[in-house]
Amino acid sequence: MPITRAEVLRRADSWVRVPYSQTAFHTNRYGTYRTDCSGFASMAFGLPDLPHGGLNTVELVAVSTPITKDELLPADVLIDPVGDRTTRHVVLFEAWANPWRTHYLGREQCGGLGTVRRTLVYPYEGGPRGYRPYRLDHVVDQRP
Repeated sequence: MPITRAEVLRRADSWVRVPYSQTAFHTNRYGTYRTDCSGFASMAFGLPDLPHGGLNTVELVAVSTPITKDELLPADVLIDPVGDRTTRHVVLFEAWANPWRTHYLGREQCGGLGTVRRTLVYPYEGGPRGYRPYRLDHVVDQRP
């Protein structure tokens, strides 16, 4: 089912200050999701919450299309699907933070911080690792 970029960001706003955990769940009007980065992304994108509280980062890649840095729009994501559950990560892209596109405003669910909205170095703090931009296949610019 299609979801607009504005709806994705509105849903993401509903998780302000939710603590991070790979085993806990958070319930709100959108469902019951794991309180990790991919659970947060699954909730924001309106993906199924059952039976595991949302998709994991590898599964998010499977329902997405790779895009370029220049194609990034609000409600796209940066995903590092390499490694295990302690190293993979997904960040929701909101907007470029400067005209040089070296920093962006992102939303994420991360250890020690919970759900945050913050400025990040592109593609992610600490170096590029395996981060690549993606667009979830069911995201639309506006309702048809």
